[in-house]
Amino acid sequence: MKNYITISNDYFEMIIPSSLKKYGEEVLNYSTDKLKEFLSFFREQNCEKIKGAFLINHDDFINRIKEVSAPNSPLPPEWATGCFYGGETQILLNENSPYENFNTLAHESFHLLFSKFVYKKNNIERIVWLDESLANNFDGSTDKLIKDGTFKNIIIKLINNNKLPNMNELSFSKGNIITKEYNGYDLFKVVGRYLIETKSDLLDYINNKERIINDGKKILEESLDYFISKYNLK
Repeated sequence: MKNYITISNDYFEMIIPSSLKKYGEEVLNYSTDKLKEFLSFFREQNCEKIKGAFLINHDDFINRIKEVSAPNSPLPPEWATGCFYGGETQILLNENSPYENFNTLAHESFHLLFSKFVYKKNNIERIVWLDESLANNFDGSTDKLIKDGTFKNIIIKLINNNKLPNMNELSFSKGNIITKEYNGYDLFKVVGRYLIETKSDLLDYINNKERIINDGKKILEESLDYFISKYNLK
């Protein structure tokens, strides 16, 4: 690809527009620290080097996905900016404001490790709400929302919404992650933070399929009740 360079360290190897080299190096440093945290959480020592590409227009993003994927693989939703196809991660950046996606490499890396150390290890089919909820917190993005008050506002918005889904029903293939009634990523952030703050046995919990599926029916309601009490929103 023209005007793209490769940046790498012991954990990542990414192609990126040469104009964004400094940004890419900052992302790699941040994501490396996060990856070490992820490995510690999963009680693993190491993982294979993660490869991928930062792209700056949607056509390049989709073409890269097609290039590395099996024929006729389903493409990501139109709104997606981070994916994992063909054994690598693809991240779509706005060249003028790339820091909007500063956490995306860490986010996608968490998905990769979760798939390897939980789903594949236990022969569990993906449970979207589970790994998305934790990825949206382990990547550091929800921490920012808590600090600036946005997270509390998300809670207030959700408790006034009577059209929230059963978390077990959320699926990218069903197209019900982002709808007119709700943004599933708000739900993931809330549920993930609830799990982190309340499950002292979190690693054991995520390896228990029966418990997860059973909890998925009510986990959003439990999460909202927890934060309503924590923030005195009654």
